[in-house]
Amino acid sequence: MYVLKAKGLGFQYHHDREVRPVINHLDLAVEEGEFLALLGPSGCGKTTLLRLLSGFLNPGEGEILYRDNPLTGPFPEGQMIFQDPGQLMPWLTVEKNISFVRPDEKGSEEDIEALLSQTGLREHRGDFPHQLSGGLKQRTALARALYARPRLLFMDEPFGSLDAPARADLQQLLLRIWREQSLTVLFVTHNISEALLLADRILIYSAREGCFRPEENSLPRPRDKNGAEFLREKMRLYSLIDTL
Repeated sequence: MYVLKAKGLGFQYHHDREVRPVINHLDLAVEEGEFLALLGPSGCGKTTLLRLLSGFLNPGEGEILYRDNPLTGPFPEGQMIFQDPGQLMPWLTVEKNISFVRPDEKGSEEDIEALLSQTGLREHRGDFPHQLSGGLKQRTALARALYARPRLLFMDEPFGSLDAPARADLQQLLLRIWREQSLTVLFVTHNISEALLLADRILIYSAREGCFRPEENSLPRPRDKNGAEFLREKMRLYSLIDTL
């Protein structure tokens, strides 16, 4: 079942008298429970596409359907997680940042306790954002998104600014949550290894054609970034991207 569809999607940025096309006549269908990566260099339109599909931007051409209904704006079942650690509210603790999306809801204490445990934040529940590392901030942003009970996660390079150990830990946490909750995830990255590790399918930006093209990721799970099969597929994608 397709949860999200784009038909003839187009978008342009206008600056003074200059018009810059970003998305050109894109057709896309995202299956429920799919992990889809959007891969390409900085500035190619990955974030723009993510914002279109999540309802934060309106398309210039075409339409976007969520469960076969026209998408006209952000929707509660879709939650966005950004790379910017400033997405947390600095005057609230970790626990209050999480509970902000469902304040005073009956039974919410049990849900928060479960999320704090699931995301490894129990010992940091009373900390403020300025007391947290980058990895802990992103764990808090992930917990807050999950507390909203989403069916889709829109993730804009959420681990891009983290060091390697923190990034690896969060990748595995995200994969575990994705499997356990049967979420649909759309994940922006410019890192080929990250896309191969996480995604079922990868949308790769073609600079020559000015559009995204889908590529199936057939690597079996769980995936070993140092395994021979993974490294061969990584080199194949590098070669493919050079020709696009």
